[in-house]
Amino acid sequence: MKNFNLVSKFPEVIGAALTDTSGILLESSGRMDGEMAGAVHAFTARALAQAGDVLGLNSLERAVLSAEKSVCIIAVGDNCVLGVDVDPNKPIAAVEKKVWDAISK
Repeated sequence: MKNFNLVSKFPEVIGAALTDTSGILLESSGRMDGEMAGAVHAFTARALAQAGDVLGLNSLERAVLSAEKSVCIIAVGDNCVLGVDVDPNKPIAAVEKKVWDAISK
């Protein structure tokens, strides 16, 4: 996925993991267990894509999972999944746009 290094250096990013669609780690950075998080990101993307298929939606491009103490942005690209853990105190919509703009270039 393009610009992984750029995204991983954003100040709002706690950690990032890039995997193939089966969850095999390609790259990681920051404060996270890249192998574990990457596998979870890939599984989550696959589950959300399957739910989207049932609902008649197009293919999954991205999702934001938000909880009280954590936020994760998941983006699906050509045969890869990017999971980005973000500081929950930052404006999530702005960070999501920033990540999406960086990987869409």
